Amino acid sequence: MKNTQFYQTRLNLNQYGLKISSELNTGIRVIIEKKNHLSDLERNAQEVLGHIYLVNQYLLKKIEKLNTLLNDGLVNQKWEYFESDFTLVETMLNVSVFKIKSCSDFNVPVYFSLEELELKLAVQLKKLITLSRTVPSAYANNYCTEMKVIPGIKLDVYQLIFFAMKHSAHHLNQISTFIKINEVFDVDRLVKN
Repeated sequence: MKNTQFYQTRLNLNQYGLKISSELNTGIRVIIEKKNHLSDLERNAQEVLGHIYLVNQYLLKKIEKLNTLLNDGLVNQKWEYFESDFTLVETMLNVSVFKIKSCSDFNVPVYFSLEELELKLAVQLKKLITLSRTVPSAYANNYCTEMKVIPGIKLDVYQLIFFAMKHSAHHLNQISTFIKINEVFDVDRLVKN
């Protein structure tokens, strides 16, 4: 079954992952450069990056489990499939940002340095990008799994990949805001001195 639109979605997902990977690297490099005189920035960034890491680990395990089930033929692969609906993921994230407190499993402190987190997150994003290219399109909407984020909502493999990328991007925006705020305070300190 050929579906050119689906291949475009895979390409978009892949490009989005590469963009986030680049932004992640840039953001962490800025924090590492400033960490000696901005300890609050480092602490806040480590909390957020640790959260991203834990959520991505959870999602990667779910994706790999789904992929294994599908590859082992435990799911009927002859079903007709439809394009993965990424608007569902967008809606989930919009609702969860304002209405739902993050699961406590994802707020456990991780004791990695910024450099270690940078490497671990880069590896996770590389896996997500690779999965976005390698998971067969016939698996879209073929098998869905529930997530801890919003009970009762089930996502397919591609939606899980998109969720991980979109969630990472959301928190990278938070880190960018931390950096900008700290730069403003840094300029204020220089002016006062």
